Amino acid sequence: MLLKGSAYLAQELPIAAGRLPSDLDILVPRDALQRAQTMLVAEGWQEPDLDEHDRRYYHDWSHEVPPMQHPMHPVELDLHHNILPPLGPVTIDMPPLLDDLHACSWPGWSALAPVDQVLHSAAHLFFDSEPLERVRDLVDLDGLIRHFAASDPGFFTTLQQRAQALGLMEPLLLAAYFCRAWLQTPIDETLAERVRKASVSHRLLRTLFAAVLAPAELDRPRPWRQRLAASLILWRYHLRRMPLRLLVPHLWHKLHKARLDPTPP
Repeated sequence: MLLKGSAYLAQELPIAAGRLPSDLDILVPRDALQRAQTMLVAEGWQEPDLDEHDRRYYHDWSHEVPPMQHPMHPVELDLHHNILPPLGPVTIDMPPLLDDLHACSWPGWSALAPVDQVLHSAAHLFFDSEPLERVRDLVDLDGLIRHFAASDPGFFTTLQQRAQALGLMEPLLLAAYFCRAWLQTPIDETLAERVRKASVSHRLLRTLFAAVLAPAELDRPRPWRQRLAASLILWRYHLRRMPLRLLVPHLWHKLHKARLDPTPP
């Protein structure tokens, strides 16, 4: 299955026009992961050299294997077996998503159902990505919602039902709020009403994300409020990936490793 930008290209969605992806995200069922890795390695794709801790992180605590590279291709390959990390407070049962795949224009490949693509994009932005400079993700969400809702009168009803079933109502409400407020995305009234009745904690998240999503001014340092908001959202991002008992030693390992080798791989 194709995910995110590659799926948009393969479906020939309007938001794919002019897109120049730097990586390729694909997904296979968990029980097919080892076979997929073996096949990719046989075709020349290579995993980076990792120490024991980082290898355990990817294989036991993450929803994807280490990013793979190929000497003949400029893109990085991200092989997933889930759309969210398996140890976070919200975990995704993948079989319902895999049972509702849609064909695309690339032979042999499929994409998630329209509502699942929207929810994956929202969850990636508001749960599973570092926060700064992410306006493009909102533009993606705007384009997905406009395109899929235009061809399916029941799109918003199905979207909210799926979000409720998967535990992804929080990122959906954040996506609906920012898309409507910043990009004038047409949102169904029932979803808009949910946004209006959002909890106090949800409104606090809106304030923090409003600060971190706003593009920086190129010639000026980031304001302290934006830096503070980014730090809080980054801490939330880490807590959504693993429990504290694993997170603290993991962050300590990353800090120690960065001190020993400050240059990125």
